[in-house]
Amino acid sequence: MNINKLCIVLIVLFTVAGISSSWAANTQSQDTSGAWIQETNSTAFITGLTVVIHIHIKNNSNHQQFFKISQQYYGTTPAVNWTVVNTVPSAVKMIKYINSGGDLGWELNPGQERTICFTLRAKGPLGNIPAYIQQSGSTPNQFWPLISEPGLASSWFMPNEIEFLNPNLDLELWQGTFSFFLTNVDKKSPRVEGIVRAPIVPIDSKLTESSPKVDFIDNEVPWANTAAWDVTLYPRKTKFFTYTYQWPISSPNEPLHTGTSLNLPTTTANKTPVSVPTKKTGVPYGLFVIGAIIIGSGVAYAKFFR
Repeated sequence: MNINKLCIVLIVLFTVAGISSSWAANTQSQDTSGAWIQETNSTAFITGLTVVIHIHIKNNSNHQQFFKISQQYYGTTPAVNWTVVNTVPSAVKMIKYINSGGDLGWELNPGQERTICFTLRAKGPLGNIPAYIQQSGSTPNQFWPLISEPGLASSWFMPNEIEFLNPNLDLELWQGTFSFFLTNVDKKSPRVEGIVRAPIVPIDSKLTESSPKVDFIDNEVPWANTAAWDVTLYPRKTKFFTYTYQWPISSPNEPLHTGTSLNLPTTTANKTPVSVPTKKTGVPYGLFVIGAIIIGSGVAYAKFFR
């Protein structure tokens, strides 16, 4: 009987130890995560935001499929509206539309693969009118007197979202080259300095080119590889930035001809990997330890004390 009680005590002790380990891991993870304060203004404005997108897509169904260009991006505050500058091959007007004036898109026959390139130019806030990227859902400024200066924020999207909207379509390659101008509108200070991040970034993608060269990769979103620059701007001065991302990250060396100077490889589309809980992710790792201890103790009790 004493042995049974001792076994129960050991189970309780191991369980408490596992909970403490899990709590410590979660606390450590929370301590290392930062909070973004709510932006109210910026002295550096973005204009002329443009993107050239190359895709390679396949229709896996036994009938025709259509897809089209979305001319509004909701990842920023406010949303970015786009003008379609050109399409190669030429896009056609769709029967049903969500953009004023109609939507442009393409047809895919059963089993057909197509390589398509199109250029979008932001209009409104990020086009002719200066604006800056704001993060949605930022933490209100309740910290005092020292606060972090995060700089201009990024926004993120899934480049292969079309596969979730239509599982019959297989996006085998996505590559986007973004460009924008950054202007210092502060006329009083000698100069302004800070961090500028790529305003729009596809997640699970690889940064293949940038000009100027990025100063570091921001891991605020670990799977985004966000381009970031340390910038100094004098009054009324403007800098030009361009950067290119490719999805999926790894692909064979077979080139894909797109009519540009870029050699784009083809590949089979990779899905977003499922994350595995570990001790470093902040997921309650200790619960797995607790489960193993309880199961193991139960088996030992049943084997030796029945």
